[in-house]
Amino acid sequence: MARGGDEDDLLAFCHAEHRRLVGLLVVVVGDVPVAEELAQEALARLCANWSSVRRMDNPRAWLRRVALNLATSRFRRRQAEWRANRRHGVVDVHVPADPATAVAVRDAVRRLPPRQRTVIALRYFAGLDVAETAREMRCAEGTVKSLTNRAVVQLRAHLSDTEEVRCDHTAR
Repeated sequence: MARGGDEDDLLAFCHAEHRRLVGLLVVVVGDVPVAEELAQEALARLCANWSSVRRMDNPRAWLRRVALNLATSRFRRRQAEWRANRRHGVVDVHVPADPATAVAVRDAVRRLPPRQRTVIALRYFAGLDVAETAREMRCAEGTVKSLTNRAVVQLRAHLSDTEEVRCDHTAR
């Protein structure tokens, strides 16, 4: 682990990024405790690799990428678990939602496919522009714009049932 000034830099970086990272992951996974767990794991990986990550052009982007990869892996594991349970006759494996999911927007975002959830989280929660989001998601800028448009259309459709919500999703 880092020592002296390196350790101070690491602690300051972790402290500065923790809340933002948890918030991003809440939007992506839709569950506060899971988001906190994924953020902890991403920060643990940051600590283990700090000597090389701190020299990168954008350590924050590295941390987000690790966190989003962890969220994607979790989603894939849960999908595989769901399919296996269904194959074996387990009908409803339900995890109680946290109280905040009662909020219409969170519910609507949660219903989006994973890539659309991720693009919404990066664009509107993390505040990344189209180019930055494309780099984070490792896809073309046009894909980001398309995913954003489809996600916003779906969000508007879902939210129109509950309330009038205005979304500005113009490319920055």
